Amino acid sequence: MVMNILLYISLFCGIAVSQGFVDIGQIAEQYEKLNQESLNWGPYRSNLYLGLRPKIPESLIAGLLWFPTETFHGVSLAKHACDQSHNIKKFGWTKYDPRYGGLERIIDGDSGLELSVKFVKTEDGLNWALRIEGTTNNPHSVHSVVFYTGLESDGDIERISDPVPGTDNLVDGDLIIKGKMDKIGGEFDIQIIDDVKNVMPKSNTLDYDPSFNPSLTHHVSLTVPYEEVWKASDIFWTLLRLNVEEIEELEKRPYEFSPIELFQLRNPGGFQGNLHFVEKTFIGNFQYDIIFNTKSSANKIQSEHLDQMITKTLNRIDEKFTRKFQLNAPFNTDKYVDFAKEILSQLMGGIIYQYGDQLVDRKAIVDDVNFSHAQLNGEKEGPYELFTCVPSRPFFPRGFYWDEGFHLLPVLDYDSDLTLEIVKSWFSLIDDNGWIAREQILGDEARTKVPMEFTIQNPNIANPPTLMLIFTELLDMANKLNLERLTTQNDIESNLYSYSKMKDSLGDLHLENPELMIDYAHSIYEKLQRHYEWFRRTQRGNTDDIERSYPHNEEVYRWKGRTKDHCLPSGIDDYPRCIADIGELNVDLISWMGAMTRAMHQIAQLLGKQDDAKLYKQRYEFIVENIDSVHWSEEDQMYCDVSVDDDDLDVFECHEGYVTLMPFVHRLIPSGSTSKLLATLRSLSDPAKLWSQFGIRSLSKQDANFHKGEDYWRGHIWININYLVLESLFDYGSRADVDPAVRAEISDVYKKMRENVVSNIFEEYQRTGYAWEQYNEEDGHGQRTRHFLGWTSLVILMMKMPTEIL
Repeated sequence: MVMNILLYISLFCGIAVSQGFVDIGQIAEQYEKLNQESLNWGPYRSNLYLGLRPKIPESLIAGLLWFPTETFHGVSLAKHACDQSHNIKKFGWTKYDPRYGGLERIIDGDSGLELSVKFVKTEDGLNWALRIEGTTNNPHSVHSVVFYTGLESDGDIERISDPVPGTDNLVDGDLIIKGKMDKIGGEFDIQIIDDVKNVMPKSNTLDYDPSFNPSLTHHVSLTVPYEEVWKASDIFWTLLRLNVEEIEELEKRPYEFSPIELFQLRNPGGFQGNLHFVEKTFIGNFQYDIIFNTKSSANKIQSEHLDQMITKTLNRIDEKFTRKFQLNAPFNTDKYVDFAKEILSQLMGGIIYQYGDQLVDRKAIVDDVNFSHAQLNGEKEGPYELFTCVPSRPFFPRGFYWDEGFHLLPVLDYDSDLTLEIVKSWFSLIDDNGWIAREQILGDEARTKVPMEFTIQNPNIANPPTLMLIFTELLDMANKLNLERLTTQNDIESNLYSYSKMKDSLGDLHLENPELMIDYAHSIYEKLQRHYEWFRRTQRGNTDDIERSYPHNEEVYRWKGRTKDHCLPSGIDDYPRCIADIGELNVDLISWMGAMTRAMHQIAQLLGKQDDAKLYKQRYEFIVENIDSVHWSEEDQMYCDVSVDDDDLDVFECHEGYVTLMPFVHRLIPSGSTSKLLATLRSLSDPAKLWSQFGIRSLSKQDANFHKGEDYWRGHIWININYLVLESLFDYGSRADVDPAVRAEISDVYKKMRENVVSNIFEEYQRTGYAWEQYNEEDGHGQRTRHFLGWTSLVILMMKMPTEIL
């Protein structure tokens, strides 16, 4: 396949350059400009129910919080940062594209309020708008909604709307904030515009101070250290406490006054600073718009055109989804299409931009004697920036290395340019040694969601290199697309770059223009090599201290940094392993190294680096040979970890489950290995072992550790591995050189498994309103972390897979 795309690229680039059609540097520069503009603003503070910022460090941030105000207790029900403990019936983007905008719905079970947030932006990346709509079944309910915005570095920002006479912070009608910040385009203004149908409560009790009047818009501004602007919600609650304290000083008790009035923002100092709050209080349903425009933009958003802009944006998302995702039976009905669109929107709506330092202990030594947890002493490094998907907005709102490769597979099908932007962001974090931290905890805000003992990263620790899956998939996609163009020179010329068409093609430009893909590959290749060699160097298995000989001693691997009870580097933390020993060799790690080496070989071929390609091909062949010769247990009929006994002789450690399936899911079992393919197939399809009606169990029911201990990866169903199993089933089942009887059996397992897994995720989503971290192997119920779009979003690709293997 790679040779086919290389042929196309050679023809394409040769014709283009010889005829003067292509200036690769100019194309790459123009692409970069358009790409950054389209992605500039977004809900990239995805740890919040609604948090906006540009993809620019230390710039402007914005957010929203709300709470019911009929009772004093209502303030304790406020919502701002996503949290597992909140009584939120459902939330997330139901339609969303990072380049266009979208629609988010939030159903607050505490207050009975349903928020609808519509977000749109202009193509030049300079302007955006929010429409905030609240609906409630109780027409008399009262809610306060607070929008805030702040500058994280030098700039100016102030309210220019005149206050109501006799006040310094109350505005009757629309409110305008103006500012200037060079890094976001210079001068800007923010308009906050009420709908004429909105109903505000009246003030009846506080005659001595009109600043508590809830029928007006309340604005407060104050100066906050730049590095603490993200603490806006904490600052807001401090301001409300000041209200209570002032009333107490006036010898009036807070309960003598309406909470609707008591919880109105006041500005006792009359300050103008870098952080601004705008509070509105409504009775019943409400709607208002927030419009951000940059003075230098020729495409400013006009209030009267916002309805049309919203409709156009949402229609555009529908059309793009329909074009990109053709679901297959039995999942090609409207209810599954809507489900898939929501899942993809929520995955991309979780994309976060973070900037800050991280804590690293570069003096840490892996304990290979007692295999205890290392006591880490972190030092700050950075700052770094990262643009990434997250596993879960409420619980894991940060980058996870081994999760991200799975996250990006559905995104790749929808917007390959966005995927490559995120991959590039990750690979910018590769250090001089080739290491990437397994968790990206950048800055103080990110650290608030992580227990202190887990905030420090250890540069000896790896994680499965899932981002390499993206390159293999991308090259396959490019090959399928461009083979159709390998007909005549005229066909090739017709696809040559037209700058006027760049915006229309944005999202697929690397796929449609091979010179861009080559330019991208060149830009990251050196870092990829460094990262790959770090894996080979640091995770190499021990063959020196123990007298053992294999066909290829340099291609055996061990997860470094495991403890007696956990192997966190593997990503499958509590999966049963052998007694910790320096002689351990891990079959899942050598399988990941096989997949990584295969991807490196493909990229080297793409770039015409023949010596590198030859080396990677040889290493790949050695890995495949070692998987069979080192890790196959004929007695157990499965691939197993290896350890040593008291005489330093190899012994197999077999725990049937995801680990023993790894050579299969990475397609490292040769097509002609019929007996091993059959053994693996029957292992995963046996109800007494791994098969369940909801998916493949993580550990066999017959294993002594099944559902024991923490029971994290000891039986229940994980969608990332189920996806890899399905992909592998389809691949082997489509190979002409696989035994026909094996193919027939694979086809049957594939069809049943695909329907089982997808149907259960869909039904649980309908039942609970959420996608989940894992699914119970007995009843299929979602469990552990909710709103876990992460790799559970792979269900979209399962629905897109063929109904059966022909």
